[in-house]
Amino acid sequence: MAQLEEYWERRSKMDCELFLVSNLDNETLKNTIYNILCEVVKDKVTIYESFSRLSCRYFTIDIETEDITGIDFIREEYKLEINAEIRIQLFGQTFNEGLEVLFYMIGDILSISNPDMVFVENGTDQLFRKENDIVIVNTNLDQYQKKYLSKKLINSLKYPYIERDLCSAR
Repeated sequence: MAQLEEYWERRSKMDCELFLVSNLDNETLKNTIYNILCEVVKDKVTIYESFSRLSCRYFTIDIETEDITGIDFIREEYKLEINAEIRIQLFGQTFNEGLEVLFYMIGDILSISNPDMVFVENGTDQLFRKENDIVIVNTNLDQYQKKYLSKKLINSLKYPYIERDLCSAR
């Protein structure tokens, strides 16, 4: 019973980041993601004009291209010239649906601008990365990550992938 409670507590929300090597400026990136979300969600997506935030019933997204905290460390850690950070907070009540929408959105970003990227949970856990035209899915996952990072979810990226331990690749 305690394990089940811990599982649901962890799923109450999920904070993750998508780090990109993007050729899009902040406003273009925000509008591109907004358009993708409107298409994928088929529901109300709120765009906050005064800062780079988008929100829908599944999650909130903050986009940063100019003042990424710890950018030098992030570039060194992931060995990519990252210039955009998308912070995502998935909501617990719609977690599974939200994760599917998020991965479809990431797949559409890949098809539109094909950026190299790293998708991170809990600040440092790489779930997958895309570089040199291949998505690499981390095989070194905790028990919760293994439950939700399914083949179906990865296939929604619509991009070829391989599986590899990304923790030892650093």
